Amino acid sequence: MRNSPTETKAMKLGRGAVFLFSILLGMSTHAGDRSIVKIVDIDRAKLDAAELTALSDLPFMKITDGENPSAGVTEDFESADGKFIVEQAAYSELSLTIVSTAEAWPVDEFMYILEGQVEITNLDGTSKVYGPGDAFVMPRGFRGTWRQLSPLKKIAVSYSAGAE
Repeated sequence: MRNSPTETKAMKLGRGAVFLFSILLGMSTHAGDRSIVKIVDIDRAKLDAAELTALSDLPFMKITDGENPSAGVTEDFESADGKFIVEQAAYSELSLTIVSTAEAWPVDEFMYILEGQVEITNLDGTSKVYGPGDAFVMPRGFRGTWRQLSPLKKIAVSYSAGAE
C-alpha cells in the first residue's frame, strides 16, 4: 500500500511533524487515541430556548432587588478538569451585592453582553454601565454591586484555577 504525499512528508519530518499534523487535523495524539476534537459552537438559539428558573442568594452574592429574580443558563463547554467553562446566560432584571466578609466572586470571568445593560460598581464607588457589544472581566475576589438596568443576556467564560 502506497503512502499519500502528506503521510510521506510526515514520516520524513519525524515525530514532531506527526504531532503537528495531528493538531492541524484536530486529532488527539494521546496513547494511540485518534478521537477527533471538534470546534464547539456557541448557539444563541440554545440561550433563547433556555428556561428561566428562580435565583436565590449564594455565599458570594446576595440578591438585593428584582421582582421574582430568575436566570436561564446554557453550559456550552467545560474543560476536562472543570476549571474552564463557557456558558450563555439570561437574567430577569435584578441587582446583586457581591460583598461579604467571608466570600467574594469565586472565579475569573470574562463577560460579553448580548442584550440589556448592567451597571457594575466597585467598592471604591467607581462604576460603569455595560451594554450590547461590551466586554469586561470580573476577576476572582471582586467585591461590589451588579445592578441590571434591564433584563440581560451574556456570554461568559470563566476560569477557576485555585478556586475552592
